[in-house]
Amino acid sequence: MKDINDPVKVQKEILKKVYLFSLLPIISSLLAGEFKVLFGFIFGLVIATLLLRLKYNNIVRALSMQEESAEKFIRNRYFLEYALYFFVLFTAARNDNLNFLAATVGLFMIKFVVLLWTVADLVKDSFQNKLDQYK
Repeated sequence: MKDINDPVKVQKEILKKVYLFSLLPIISSLLAGEFKVLFGFIFGLVIATLLLRLKYNNIVRALSMQEESAEKFIRNRYFLEYALYFFVLFTAARNDNLNFLAATVGLFMIKFVVLLWTVADLVKDSFQNKLDQYK
């Protein structure tokens, strides 16, 4: 990551990588003609992007509060976020034009990419340390 001290840049970097990884399922579902999968995935991905932005705004707002009220604020916001996850998944399950599994993958795509990115960095650092030991 280029500058981990600037949350806006980190957020943009995460979203760039997520959208880059998302091109594979989007293009493959387009080529296969699976429009329910495409719409479900994009629906989940758009909501995930909005939830990331909401989480950033909540953290910025909580930083300006006293510790006790910030804890309560963040806890309540997590419950709201879980309710939004439920609403999105419920909507995907009830709507015939959306594939539920694709919407779920789209909804959790940011988490998948961040975990994959972290593992890749750990592996890269591990190999770099091994190479540095042999020098």
